[in-house]
Amino acid sequence: MTNNVGIPSRCWCGKGIVTYVSKTEENPYRRFLRCEISLKRKKEQHLFKWVDEALLDEIQRMHEQQSRMAEEIEDLRSSLKKTVEEAVIEHKKSEDGVSSWDFHQIEFPT
Repeated sequence: MTNNVGIPSRCWCGKGIVTYVSKTEENPYRRFLRCEISLKRKKEQHLFKWVDEALLDEIQRMHEQQSRMAEEIEDLRSSLKKTVEEAVIEHKKSEDGVSSWDFHQIEFPT
């Protein structure tokens, strides 16, 4: 069975997804996603998902992905700063301490 997180594009059976509108008293006019063959094969457990829940799942998934990317960017920024600092120290050593440039004054955009 496929992962049913976010907005599905296919059912576990490989068929596409169709959007319907509920006509029940419990969920009037609420949109839902369903496998295109599920109405013909009611005994099988084909995909069914409320559209609003799928959208909330998708927003959560994107938020988590954005958080991971922000952490990666911060790690890269720290790594770059360390690499530049090491390069400056090596450069200073090669000049026998003649340079008065201070690597602590380097500012990185945030």
